[in-house]
Amino acid sequence: MTEFTGTSVHRVEDQRLLTGLGQFVEDIQLPDTAHAVVLRSPIAHGRITSLDISDAMDMPGVLAIYTGADLERLGCHPMPCVTAHPSSDGTPFQAPNRPLLAQDTVRFAGDPVAFIVAESEAMAIEAMELIMVDYEEEDAITEPTQSQDIACIWEEGDKAAVDQAFAGASRVVEITQRSDRIAVSPIETRSALGTFQDGQYTLHTQSQGVHFMRDMMAKTIGADPATIRVITADVGGSFGIKITNYPEQSLVLVAAKDLGRPIRWVSSRSEAFLTDAYGRGQASTAKLALDSEGGILALSVDSIGDMGAYASALGISVLTKGFGKTLGHVYDIPMLHYRVKAVYTNAAPTDAYRGAGKPEAQYLVERLIDKAATETGLGAIAFRQKNLIPPSKMPYTAANGFPYDSAHFEQAMMAGVKAADWVGFPARRAASEAKGLKRGIGIGVYLHLTGGSPKEKSEVLLQQDGSILILTGVQASGQGHQTAFAQMVADRLQIPMERIDVVEGDTAQVKTGGGTGGSSSLPIAGVTILKATDALIDLAKAQAAEQLETAIGDIEYGNGGFTVIGTDKRISLIELAVAQPTEGEKLCGMADSDHETQTVPHGAYIAEVEVDPETGHVALVALTAADDLGRRVNPMIAEGQIHGGLAQAIGQAMFERTIFDPDTGQLLSGSFMDYQLPRAGDLPNFDLHDVDIPTDNNVLGMKGVGENASIGGPAAVINAIADALGTQDIDMPMTPERVWRALSR
Repeated sequence: MTEFTGTSVHRVEDQRLLTGLGQFVEDIQLPDTAHAVVLRSPIAHGRITSLDISDAMDMPGVLAIYTGADLERLGCHPMPCVTAHPSSDGTPFQAPNRPLLAQDTVRFAGDPVAFIVAESEAMAIEAMELIMVDYEEEDAITEPTQSQDIACIWEEGDKAAVDQAFAGASRVVEITQRSDRIAVSPIETRSALGTFQDGQYTLHTQSQGVHFMRDMMAKTIGADPATIRVITADVGGSFGIKITNYPEQSLVLVAAKDLGRPIRWVSSRSEAFLTDAYGRGQASTAKLALDSEGGILALSVDSIGDMGAYASALGISVLTKGFGKTLGHVYDIPMLHYRVKAVYTNAAPTDAYRGAGKPEAQYLVERLIDKAATETGLGAIAFRQKNLIPPSKMPYTAANGFPYDSAHFEQAMMAGVKAADWVGFPARRAASEAKGLKRGIGIGVYLHLTGGSPKEKSEVLLQQDGSILILTGVQASGQGHQTAFAQMVADRLQIPMERIDVVEGDTAQVKTGGGTGGSSSLPIAGVTILKATDALIDLAKAQAAEQLETAIGDIEYGNGGFTVIGTDKRISLIELAVAQPTEGEKLCGMADSDHETQTVPHGAYIAEVEVDPETGHVALVALTAADDLGRRVNPMIAEGQIHGGLAQAIGQAMFERTIFDPDTGQLLSGSFMDYQLPRAGDLPNFDLHDVDIPTDNNVLGMKGVGENASIGGPAAVINAIADALGTQDIDMPMTPERVWRALSR
């Protein structure tokens, strides 16, 4: 039989998705569904002085209008930040109250004020326009470096030792860089459909894990989690922002119970720009202490993180611990100290976005490394070679305490350098200069420390017809779980992939799960699925021995069935399935995640750009990638993940910019007319290379891929532009205007 693992099997999801048979939230049609819209604050900061819904309630088709006071009466609670932690000195975490609907104060333009439910969306919108709200406007701050509204201050590292290292350094290199807010913009906007029947809530919504979503719903509506069923079918992209809950998901459940009807809410794209959690939002200064030969002595980082108007569920962990997790980077840094001041601003909250703190940290350090390479005269490659952690030091513990089990950083970097023909760059630069263009080349070396929630339990069931059903608590949003998990189980059971199905995204079917995040679906769920498959084989072996009238020890499994060793007596899985009682429990292997979940995927990206000095236009002419992903279940899917991550990295580096009016706090980049995503024509053909070394941290040898390119990509692009312009005094996004101004300085 064909070995599926390690081969580029076509995604089994694609036939369904590409022929319009996907099941997204808006595809679900329930009888008697009412429609809801949200009245949102038009100002960025102020007090609600009066709220009158009487005219709106008189409109035809209006079923209910909920305000903050109504929700209190119905037993609702504020939205929690589940990752809140005190400052390093013990000062308690500070967070403004975040009700589902604002009552006294609005903190950003888009803050929800009222929830209108009507027979149709058009009727709800018409009624919404008649609600009268008076506000007393207050000063708004959207620039985090100007905010003194502190959530917490987080520090790690030995500051005294780092200060001493800097005092004795031969050279100190310093850089200030920003990872500004990113509008994540998945193709499918957020939506929710809620019902309440016979004491049971059901919520259809996008998520990255239904169990976490269920628990967050329970906290906000004051219900027992056992009474809430959350279903997530297909998801049109998430990248982190659909992990956590939003007010509208709780509101549809509250209204469904109150009105006794299904309630649907769908975000418009304009609402998404105003209210979706934003990614990134960090301004940092980093310093590097060097000895006389260019060796790194210490790293110091001081950062300000933008929480937005409220503490979202995971937001603080991204800005503090997530940011600090990979500051140790791929370099042999003896000591480091970092300090993050997380502050509130009058803008939509920030939360996890593809990498969740690691892209901000890796970009900052790689820009600092590039500046140090220039100032020491060693050059981008030689300086890195001098300071990369050598394989002889593996396993390695970084200065911030995180372990690296296996990596060959120089091998990965040099594979990328060779593939990009770095040595041939001077000739290409000369050819560009002959055309009146500036050309630059840049490298971004990266690592990721993966790790999502370890609360994973997988089940593998043998069905009556001989098919296999995998139940897992992770959630696909485009990654190809159905294909990759089926490949692994098909190999282990030695059966065709067509006989395997995967169930995710339903708290009624999947007992528990930590969801998808941290590039960990395969290193966590993949491992537990294989363990559950082995458990199924062990359980089935006992029944096979009974059917074959022999001892369990005389049975071996192979080629989709059980055989008595040394004979031709055999029973297939299908035959064993048919022999199961039609009633009662089916054969089911179960396994929990009890293994080491962190892995260290890493690599290097090399970008090459041409710059038109007259217009500031940057053409990204080449991008080469060398990635160590460990063992690849499906190389095609892995490369697709790298493609997508690179596109988002390029968008952040060159195009995407969130802009607020500094006086009013109004969002000025609230549509795709003003917020530029990268287009296909902006991207070169990516040249991808694998330098894989399997990890010993899990039985699959897999390291993860989902966030790698968004972590390592931005620095490569900006370093290339800096090389073309001949200055390190630049930052993301390098739009044509910014390039032109840099050239004019």
